[in-house]
Amino acid sequence: MTPSTDTEGTLGALVQDYVAVQCRVILESRLRLEQRDEDAVHPARVAIRRLRATLHTFAAVYRRVDREAFAQELAWLGQLLGEVRDLQVLAERFAADERVPAVVDDVLATVFARRRRDAWAAAVTGTTSARGVAVFAVVQRWLSDPPARRAAGRDADAAHALVDEAQAEASRRLRRARKARTDTRVHAARKAVKRHRYAVELARPVLGAGVQTTIAEREALQDALGAHQDAVVAAAFLRSIDTAAMDPHTVEAVRALVRRMEHTAADLDGIWAQLD
Repeated sequence: MTPSTDTEGTLGALVQDYVAVQCRVILESRLRLEQRDEDAVHPARVAIRRLRATLHTFAAVYRRVDREAFAQELAWLGQLLGEVRDLQVLAERFAADERVPAVVDDVLATVFARRRRDAWAAAVTGTTSARGVAVFAVVQRWLSDPPARRAAGRDADAAHALVDEAQAEASRRLRRARKARTDTRVHAARKAVKRHRYAVELARPVLGAGVQTTIAEREALQDALGAHQDAVVAAAFLRSIDTAAMDPHTVEAVRALVRRMEHTAADLDGIWAQLD
């Protein structure tokens, strides 16, 4: 199936247009990642997430064995870059927080320097390994010769039902998260909301009026869920810092910041307010 710009044609052409964009982003990031370019990490991670979401939502378009194998390798690549990206987000979060004491800033600077070095070493080792080389080769094959199934020939309007299924799944995950109020459930809901948003973006050419409003609503909810997850990750990061050699004042400052992150993570009312 050759990528097409005819978005009023087949479902396969519609989906592959979106897949091709994400594949190009990943391929273009390869050299930059090997050079430890911090600006290449986020676009590559987003493209990986969009690809994985597309393989999930529009599974019928591609052969199952190829699709599942590709999704597995994309997950591996995403995890490889995950530590680097998490450290970027954490550093930006703490740098923007004027309430972080100077003594904690010094601690964080030391920890970030060491962990970024280690995270980048692991990322570069992985992307240049035999498996890394093979993953980029698979991405290239999915760009130039994707393994389409017969269902790819359906009319592009078939995307409506698949987008609706993604929306229903997001709604189910949100209800479960609201009831359980656990970090795991909230994170699962966030991923489902992302999948729905990406599905809407992909199918925008055939969905008609109101698409931009839906995307904006999904983005706002995704940001709220993301803020929760960021606080969870920040608290875990702070708890992982070895305070054994620190003076009591510094230890208490770190612990106070942990408590604040935990309090932020526990405050879910703003998220649920968006659903009412």
